[in-house]
Amino acid sequence: MELGYGLPYCERTDLNSGESIALGHATLRCMDRIFFSFVVAVCSAGCLAGPEGRQNTPDPAEVGRRLDSLYHEGLHAGAVTVLKGGAVWGQWFFGVERSGGGPVTDRSAFRLASVSKQFTAAGILTAVEQGRLALDDDIRVYLLECPYEGVTVRHLLQHVSGIPDFYMDLEIPQRGVLGIADVVAALPGAPSEERLPGEAFEYSNTGYVLAAAIVERVFGQPFEEAMMAQVFEPAGLECTRVWNLFSQDADFPNKTWSMDGVGVEAVEILPTELDGVAGDGGVFMCAADVVRWNAWWSDNDKVSDALRVQAFDPAVLLSGNTSDYGFGWSIPDAGHVDHTGGWLGARTYWWRSLDGQDAVVVFNHTGSDQAIAIGEVLVDALW
Repeated sequence: MELGYGLPYCERTDLNSGESIALGHATLRCMDRIFFSFVVAVCSAGCLAGPEGRQNTPDPAEVGRRLDSLYHEGLHAGAVTVLKGGAVWGQWFFGVERSGGGPVTDRSAFRLASVSKQFTAAGILTAVEQGRLALDDDIRVYLLECPYEGVTVRHLLQHVSGIPDFYMDLEIPQRGVLGIADVVAALPGAPSEERLPGEAFEYSNTGYVLAAAIVERVFGQPFEEAMMAQVFEPAGLECTRVWNLFSQDADFPNKTWSMDGVGVEAVEILPTELDGVAGDGGVFMCAADVVRWNAWWSDNDKVSDALRVQAFDPAVLLSGNTSDYGFGWSIPDAGHVDHTGGWLGARTYWWRSLDGQDAVVVFNHTGSDQAIAIGEVLVDALW
């Protein structure tokens, strides 16, 4: 299960149950003293300014110093990337890839958790561009096992399918790991629809696992291979991939562990029996690929502009109201999209302007309660 859509500043994830516990949003009472000092210093009157706008903004050196302080206080490790005007404004690395391992660099591959959903959406859009499916096709065209009527591929991507988010409740197979095929095989006996397709937005990891199954079937390849051949390699990504417990390689170079803390000897948080699925999560990415991938969502030669920009259109519900979610992206306002992710030790934040000129991306693998807030503070301070 991948958690993380719209995580507030002080939402914590119970690493045993996988349940999110919201403790409040962006309030000083839920920040510890060290992190509060980071907020005040980085904002530097910018994100605390009044209606007149920002009085000044921090420089990269100041942001780096403050992030270094958070690292030494045990509150953050990983990679932080800021793009301004289409170029890297700042990039910082802290901690080690794994217990006893080498330092985090721009080649270190981080689990993205639910930020992976934008990649699954990209796989679907690539298939649409190639004429392998249409966004408004009934998913039963590709998933014959599916008992749900009237659900389209678009519904899955926008979290408005009405299909219950059931996969994390499935019985684990004897082999000890649940996979995409198991979720599809469970469809005939899955719970009944909770709502009509298009009736309401309900965030669904199951919907994105089913989207991954559709990618597999239209390309005739396992999801991991299809994404590499159809999305990652054409986009020029050098150290981005799908990895789960069904991958042929049990490990790979520069793969970060999920770690219980920032210390060089911190204990690994091991994958669970749910970590054979993908689509809702499962993508690993390095900071060296951030610029290329951020640019893919602005312009690329594999998906037409007319098709690509539909990812940033909110779902129109049966009531005529709209949601605040497109295809793998939340839509906080008319000019930006973002997404968060949290699973095992991963805490991920990706915010970008629609033109791709500006972005803040935080990769954290140490279960930090402050990782996503770091991204939000940087956005507030710099824009």
